[in-house]
Amino acid sequence: MSYLYNTLSDALDEQLETRHLLLRPYQEGDENDFMRLLQENLVHLNPAFSGRLARVRALDDARSQVQQLRTDWENRRTFDFGVWQKADNQYIGDIALKNLDRSIPKAELGLYFAAWPATRQLAQEALEEVLGFAFGPLGMNKVYLRCTTANESYGSLALSCGFLKEGTLRSDYRGADSNKLLDLSYYGITRQDYEEVLQQQEANSTVVV
Repeated sequence: MSYLYNTLSDALDEQLETRHLLLRPYQEGDENDFMRLLQENLVHLNPAFSGRLARVRALDDARSQVQQLRTDWENRRTFDFGVWQKADNQYIGDIALKNLDRSIPKAELGLYFAAWPATRQLAQEALEEVLGFAFGPLGMNKVYLRCTTANESYGSLALSCGFLKEGTLRSDYRGADSNKLLDLSYYGITRQDYEEVLQQQEANSTVVV
């Protein structure tokens, strides 16, 4: 059993809320929404999420994937949030903390949203909330994001939330259905970076116009 499972409180909040969004772990009944979003965004999600696309070809696959994500959540292996709009309960995306490394501790961020980039503001709202979860109850010291050229716009989103671009690794990624090697750009935010962002936001909110 993992270090994080042994040290994290059983009382972790599973549901996060922002002004416009509800973020929660997947559960039985979510498979239709889960699969629909993947199918409607095949081109956009490839190659970064080619593994998930390859695993979910039919509704039964989606049901199995949703069940696995729930199991991984309960075992504190991956914290994968589905994202719904509160106004109409529309499922619009996925944002996860995965590849947890207990020695730092740190986690990799993965995310995708429907109708990108029109949903960018909502994605930023979700990302800011998940960072609070990561550096708060999860006790992470770093969160990082890897981007291929095809999804570099998510790197731009990360920068707007306080991440720094740490570099590019050449020929460091191969999609599940391709032999082509792709460069990966790395973005990271440390606990100190995150606290500085919060301090700056607090200072801006106290400025009298």
